[in-house]
Amino acid sequence: MENKEYRDIYEAMCRKAALNAQRIGTDLREFPGRMDGRYFDVDRNTLRPVEHIFCWTPSFFTGMALMAAQHTGNLSLVRWVESLYEKYRAKVFDTPADTMHDLGFMYTLYSTLAYRLTGSDTMKELSVRAAEVLAHRFVPNGRYIRAWGRMDDSLPDYIEESLKQNNFFANSQGLAIVDCMMNLPLLFWAGETTKDKFFTNVAIAHADTTLKNFIREDGSVCHAYRFDEITGEPAEEFNDCGYSVGSHWARGTAWAVYGFALAWRFTGLERYRQAVLKLTGKYLELCAPDGVPVWDFRLPEDKPARHFGSQETWEYWDITNPANRTLNVDSSAAAIMACGMLEFLSKEENESMRQYVQTVARTLAQQYLELDPECPGVLRQQNGNATFASFGDYFAMELYARLLNEPILAW
Repeated sequence: MENKEYRDIYEAMCRKAALNAQRIGTDLREFPGRMDGRYFDVDRNTLRPVEHIFCWTPSFFTGMALMAAQHTGNLSLVRWVESLYEKYRAKVFDTPADTMHDLGFMYTLYSTLAYRLTGSDTMKELSVRAAEVLAHRFVPNGRYIRAWGRMDDSLPDYIEESLKQNNFFANSQGLAIVDCMMNLPLLFWAGETTKDKFFTNVAIAHADTTLKNFIREDGSVCHAYRFDEITGEPAEEFNDCGYSVGSHWARGTAWAVYGFALAWRFTGLERYRQAVLKLTGKYLELCAPDGVPVWDFRLPEDKPARHFGSQETWEYWDITNPANRTLNVDSSAAAIMACGMLEFLSKEENESMRQYVQTVARTLAQQYLELDPECPGVLRQQNGNATFASFGDYFAMELYARLLNEPILAW
């Protein structure tokens, strides 16, 4: 594909980002994935607001809006992001205990990107505060950032009964997950911005713990790891997003590759460069020729990705039909992985990575992108269950921004 085609795609995404900002207005929520991509066709009162402890996805919309603002010069998108400030301020200043490790996603794609675009001291201070709250989730004796739950293990009054039984609370003690590699850039950024090595040291410690415990000898990745709460000693693998303990969740590998590539950029440490090479080598060995991986590389052939392979029927397609196993793919993993590889390629050339990025850009454009402005969603076939989701949408947009050498990126 030529740059003009990338530009046409990117400008269509910018228009969609602007329309989505209008659709959201000032009532930003955690809009769940939908098969039809119509995120906003739902009663918003049933959705988690920004202040909810387990809210992590709203900033993918603000990140897309700010990229669109940078590209088009549409300052109304910047003003829209600024209109949401109080929600984000209250979360980390008024209720900092009701947060989790995804503060990195929340604030990198909100206030840090806004600061990079506008130079706003207010946004800079907000991101530094978010980094402080995130850093205080660090468990020194295990040298990891705890993923979920309040650090005092109490439950906020507003938590629904079903969520109380979820791993986000019931099994969150001593738990770290591979996704956190993409929350570390907030800490690295804060370390550089404030000149306070505390932030950088926490990020390096967590990255090293991930390197030691999450990456298997064969280059596969586990989703989560549990540590002894008292001693901090590594205990066992855990799983919440892949098929099972011992499996190899594709998007988890993508989070790890992008996270280690960024850690290499911020620190220059060779061990992070080597981690990227090891992980991408295994990923490329297993990935489909079109660049879009199966949701979990160790998903049994007779199991659907839907509900971790445990669901026997589904109204949308016959999940017992072998021909429909092609629907078990995760396009978001492809977009994230391509962005991570481009981050690596910004420092060092690698032909296999370069070819993968080109393949993914072409495959997504031809088969997976929804550019109709009437549909809020951008990227089809995420999560192994054929949904659109805001995080995949964001990374698809970032992929084309990188290919076009857009001057300001979030990370």
